[in-house]
Formats: sequence, C-alpha cells, structure tokens
Amino acid sequence: MAVRTLREDIPSIFSKDLNYNIYREDITFIDPLNTFQGIDNYCLIFWALRFHGRILFKEICIEVFRVWQPSENSILIRWELQGVPRVPWEARGRFQGTSWYKVDRNGKIYEHKVDNLAFNFPRTMMRPATMLDLVGVGRPTTPNLTFRWDLLEDSFSCPWIELYRAVRGTLEQEGHIPMGVGLEGLVTCS
Repeated sequence: MAVRTLREDIPSIFSKDLNYNIYREDITFIDPLNTFQGIDNYCLIFWALRFHGRILFKEICIEVFRVWQPSENSILIRWELQGVPRVPWEARGRFQGTSWYKVDRNGKIYEHKVDNLAFNFPRTMMRPATMLDLVGVGRPTTPNLTFRWDLLEDSFSCPWIELYRAVRGTLEQEGHIPMGVGLEGLVTCS
C-alpha cells in the first residue's frame, strides 16, 4: 500500500496534501542538514513546501523517475523538482534527489531520508540558463548521484535556496528545529 500511495502522492506534492495514513506517528524526516521527528512536524514540512513553493515560483512540480522496493523494509524514489521562479528575468531551475523510506512490519513508514540532492541552477542570478543546464548533460542517471558539496556564500541566493530557507523558517517559528543550524553543505553542481 505504501508504494502505491507514494506513487500517487509525490507527483502532486505541490497541489494537494499527502495521505498520512501510511506514516507512523513517530516518523523521522532526515535531509542533509536536519532531522525532524513526529507526524506533526512531517505534516508541517509538506505544508510549508506547498505554501512557499506557490509564493516563490510561478510553476513548480516534481517528476518521479522511479519508485522501487529494493527490500521488504525499504522504498526508494528518484525524483526531480522543477520550477520557474517569480523573478523579473527568464529563469528555470531544477534539482534531483532520492527519497529513502523505511517501512515497519505493518507496512507503515517510520523514516524518510532525502539524499543525493543535486541542484542545477545558475551560480549568479542574472546568468540565463543554458541548454546544457536545462537538459543536464553529463549528469548521472543512476539513483546513486555523486555531486560536489560547496559552501554557499551568505550573499548567494536563488529561489531554491529561498524555498529551503522559507520552509526552515516556518519550522523554526514553530520551535521544531534547533536554532543556529546554517545552510552549509547544500549540494550544488557547477
């Protein structure tokens, strides 16, 4: 049931809420910088993604490349987030990643780990995207993406980083994550 529900939920993540019946109350969400626990925090993360995604982007969607179950207790999804930010110049961006879900004996998801994030956006906001940026020439097509970890400058910003900051800010306001954890270590492709 969890695999089928994820196949239906993930592509429409920015237009409707998830079916939370497949998750345990004590679910843990892990991304490269944070860990959140509990179904309330999990619901808040996806609400914040939808809310801030609509504010920061003219168009935003997620494409699922593959959903599979490599073992009885895990599910893997390879996806790509694409969007057109609300900026006064023509821009388009995308990033890929994987979501690993751990499933208990009852078929309920108790852990969701987002991994292998690979951003593909211009390093400066005014540089127009090239065709190579849009098609991702030279990027791996396997679920095991390997990209360089860069430290972001404080002055660097883009709609994807703003989306992450906005979602993170929502959780900080709710008191759900420790203060002082920065954006160091976000993945970028050059």
